[in-house]
Amino acid sequence: MFTVRIANISSKPPVFYGWVIVFISMLLGFLGTGLYSYSNGVFLPSLAESLSGGSRMELAIGFSGVAVISAIISPALGRYVDQRSTRRVMLLGVFAMSTSYLLMSQVQSLWQFYLVVGLGFGLGVSCVGTIPRNRAVIFWFDQWKGRALGIAVLGASFSGVVFPPLVNGLIELYGWRYSYVVFAAGMLLILLPVLFFFMKDRPEEIGEVRDGRHRVDEQPGAADDQPDDAKTWSVKELAKSGYFWSIGGIFGPMACVYYAVMVHLYGHLVDKGLDGAQAALVLSNMALISLVGKPVIGFLADFLGARITIWISLLSQALSLFGFTQADTYWEFALASAAYGFGYSGLSPLKTFALTTSIGSGSLGIASGLLRWVELPLVMLASPLAGFIHDATGSYNNAFLILASFLILGCIGPFFIRSGKRKTSATASLAK
Repeated sequence: MFTVRIANISSKPPVFYGWVIVFISMLLGFLGTGLYSYSNGVFLPSLAESLSGGSRMELAIGFSGVAVISAIISPALGRYVDQRSTRRVMLLGVFAMSTSYLLMSQVQSLWQFYLVVGLGFGLGVSCVGTIPRNRAVIFWFDQWKGRALGIAVLGASFSGVVFPPLVNGLIELYGWRYSYVVFAAGMLLILLPVLFFFMKDRPEEIGEVRDGRHRVDEQPGAADDQPDDAKTWSVKELAKSGYFWSIGGIFGPMACVYYAVMVHLYGHLVDKGLDGAQAALVLSNMALISLVGKPVIGFLADFLGARITIWISLLSQALSLFGFTQADTYWEFALASAAYGFGYSGLSPLKTFALTTSIGSGSLGIASGLLRWVELPLVMLASPLAGFIHDATGSYNNAFLILASFLILGCIGPFFIRSGKRKTSATASLAK
C-alpha cells in the first residue's frame, strides 16, 4: 500500500502580487498609450496627405482633441478609481481604443478623423493611461512607490523602441489603413484576457497588504496607513492647495512638450534630411534611453527627493530640444534624442511621486484628473502651434525653442513642493 505525503506548502506567495500589477501596467503602457503616442508621428505625414491636403496643423488639432476629452473626463475618472475599480476602467479603455483603431482604418474626411481621435481615443487613452495605471500601482506599494512606478511605466518606452520602425515598415508595405486594423486586433486579443484574468484592484482581494505581508512579518505595523497619506481631499481643498498648483506648473509644460514632440519629431527629422527608417530609429533610440531612465528616475526620486529629480528631468528635456534645432546628422539627432528620452522618462512617475508626497495617496486619482485641467491650455496650444509654425516657415526649429522655454519656466515649481525623500516621506506633514 502506497502512502502519499503532502508537502507542507507555505501560504506565503513566492512573489508579491503587486509586481504582477506592475507588469500589467507595463503591458497597458506598451500596447495602449505607448503604441498610440509613438505611432502618431509616424502616421502624421500619410494622414496629412490623405485627409488634410498636407496640413500638419489641422491633424495636430485633432490629436490635441484627445487632451480635451481626457481633461473633461479625468476628474470623474480619477474619483472613480480612487473609490471603485481600476480594472473596469482599463477594460473599457481597451474596448474604446480597439474600436477607435478599427474606425481609423475607415475614415475618409477630416471631420471623421476629429470625431474618432477626439472621442474614441480621448476615452480610450484616459482609461488605459497613467491615472488608472498609477492609481493601481499605488494601491499595492507604499515604501518603494518610486521604484514601483519607475518600473511600471517602462511599457511605453518598450513600445517606443519596438513600434516606430515596425509602424514605418507596415505603412510602407501595406498603407496606413491596414496598419490601424492590425493595432485594433492586437490590443483586443492580448490586453483583454490579461485584464480579465489577472488584474486585481486592491491587495485585500487576495488577503495581501501594501508592499506585501512579508514586510508586515518583518516590520510589525508597517502596513498601517499614515493618516496624512490616506487623507481624502475635496476638489475645493485641492483648488486651495499650493502644492497642487505648483505640481501643475511643473507638469503642464512637461506634458505639452511631450504631446508636441510625439506628434512632430518624426516630421522634423525627415524635414532635416533623414529618411523614414533613420527617423524611426531616432524615435526608438529616444524610447530606449527612456526605458533605462524610468527606473533610474524612480530610484532618484526615492533617494534624492522630488525637487532635484524634477529639475534633472526638465533641464535634460530643454537641452535636448535645443539640440534638435542644431543637429544635422543622424548621430547628432540620436544624441539629442537620448537626452530627451532620459528627461521625459520622469513625466509619469515623477508626477505621481510628487502628488503622493505632497497630498498623499488617498486622493491620487482625483488630483491626477484635476491636473489635466491645469495642463490643458498648454497641451491644447503646443502641438497645433508647432504645426502652424511648420506650415508657415517650413521648419520646426522655432517651435522647439518655444517648447524649451516652457520647460525652463517649469523649473520654478519644484521650489514649492515637498521633496519626499524616502526617509522623510512617511512623516512629512501634508497640510498647506
